[in-house]
Amino acid sequence: MVTMSNTPSDNEPDANSQEKVIAIFRELVGERASRLSASHYNRDAAAAIEAALASSANHRKAHDIAFNLTDWASDAAFIVAVQLFPERFSAVEIADGVEGFLLYAPNHVAAAAVLFGYPAEDIFGVAPAGSDVAENS
Repeated sequence: MVTMSNTPSDNEPDANSQEKVIAIFRELVGERASRLSASHYNRDAAAAIEAALASSANHRKAHDIAFNLTDWASDAAFIVAVQLFPERFSAVEIADGVEGFLLYAPNHVAAAAVLFGYPAEDIFGVAPAGSDVAENS
């Protein structure tokens, strides 16, 4: 459990980082920022992606690609918020957010790529030898 305080510390977050992310985007885009909340699945964005892909993928694949590209919007928003305002986040919040992003987003992106017909490869050669990723590259 994270203890909240009124002063930022490199060892302890000063507020819920997701709330910070939404606050940053609220400054930039107003109420549309709520679309980036982890508790909100943006059906409008998913429908737009699905419709755009309808001609190049069957309906089920288009739907699944759209889901895989929209389900991690809050994680993407965190990374963008840190890019824009790194000073608003403690080191702990950044580390936690990066870990959350890396645990969740890559699998969705890889799934969307494979569904679209692109291979999920370790093009940087960072996967340990013998891992599933290394063997598929």
